[in-house]
Amino acid sequence: MASSQRTLAILLGVGPGTGAALARAFAKTHTAVALLARNKDKLDSLVSEIQQAGGEASPFSCDVTERASVEAAFEAIRAQFPQHACTAAVFNANSPLNPAPFLELKEEDLRPNVELNLYGAFRFSQSVLPMLEAQGGFLGFSGATASVKGSAKFAAFAPSKGALRLLSQSLAREFGPKGVHVAHVVIDGIIDTERTRGMVGAPKDDDSRINAADLGEAFVYLSQQPKNCWTHEMDVRPAAESF
Repeated sequence: MASSQRTLAILLGVGPGTGAALARAFAKTHTAVALLARNKDKLDSLVSEIQQAGGEASPFSCDVTERASVEAAFEAIRAQFPQHACTAAVFNANSPLNPAPFLELKEEDLRPNVELNLYGAFRFSQSVLPMLEAQGGFLGFSGATASVKGSAKFAAFAPSKGALRLLSQSLAREFGPKGVHVAHVVIDGIIDTERTRGMVGAPKDDDSRINAADLGEAFVYLSQQPKNCWTHEMDVRPAAESF
């Protein structure tokens, strides 16, 4: 840390892949990290890892599809870290892709994605922006290929990711002049995790999939940009990925 100020990063959607990588990366640049997931008990090993490395981490239960859950999580965070300045937050919640032919879809197939990727981001942002605005800080959003390209059979997923991208643009234009750096990251490629290896097998080489740790560092890079040189949107992909 550049000063003796106690700083806090709030990270939502902390799972074993990207979320854990974000936690490790921001734990190096902040006094403490608040880790939000639907089941906080699954974060015990990650919390222990960060603490053993000299950082401070605390898990919180949060379901962004429920406003009451979001409000309760932030109340608990403020109670636990009353002396910390929140200077970074990342919304990393993602819904399953579940591709399907368009004519086989029902309206109900869109709702879970919209509830998580749009309304969830809306609830999270309304809760964290007053904390960031008080100190000046960074608000990041995890996007996807679908944020900018609606592929065939992704009609239930892509609209919600596109809406998340537009929400981030609106927030950047409103809160940038107030000192909050809002950035959206288009993650255009498969992230190499145990889950994706179970789905599509091991990668051919180190450059064919996104390394979660490197992705976490990319978010930290954005969070540390000076005010005279902010990036609103960054796209990341493996060297082998076509686009």
